[in-house]
Amino acid sequence: MSEPSARNWRPRGVPVTSPPAALRPWLDEPGSLTRRLRRLTGEQFNVCPMNECWSRGWPDERQRLRSPGTRQLWLREVLLCRGEQPLVYARSLIPATTLRGPLRRLQRLGKQPLGALLFGRYPLVRGPIEIAPLTSNSRLARQANCQGEDPRWARRSVFNVAGRSLLVTEVFFQALVEELNDVIHRR
Repeated sequence: MSEPSARNWRPRGVPVTSPPAALRPWLDEPGSLTRRLRRLTGEQFNVCPMNECWSRGWPDERQRLRSPGTRQLWLREVLLCRGEQPLVYARSLIPATTLRGPLRRLQRLGKQPLGALLFGRYPLVRGPIEIAPLTSNSRLARQANCQGEDPRWARRSVFNVAGRSLLVTEVFFQALVEELNDVIHRR
């Protein structure tokens, strides 16, 4: 079974294979993916919550967060959609120590996008972006319930928000790549 383990995740700009040209700027986006998706989809932007619960995360995620396996993490999984069409699967892992004070809101986002809350509202430092190609049998692709052709692409990074960390992983669906290609061809 193929997993995006620590050896599969690469710093952006150093992928094993090349992502689709239309997707490269999205994988490299240092700012808010939510903002970028809203520009693309307009009023049709929609957050579809899938799961919110306490979790231990996966070993490579705990390693990235420097969180021991015994510590509970708040897991949030959502689909970022145009209407009902999923474009991106987003998986956030937030240590309990991050969920203090005003950041407690991160446990009650519902249909509100995480990016809308984080970018511009709190002191935010994004760690290096890592990217990975995914195959349909990888745990992350299965968790995202991806449909389409291999490889799919994912990115992740640790954010330091007001001195506290959280990990965000995003899987880009083929529907987004097709939409981006359509935009390029209309120009």
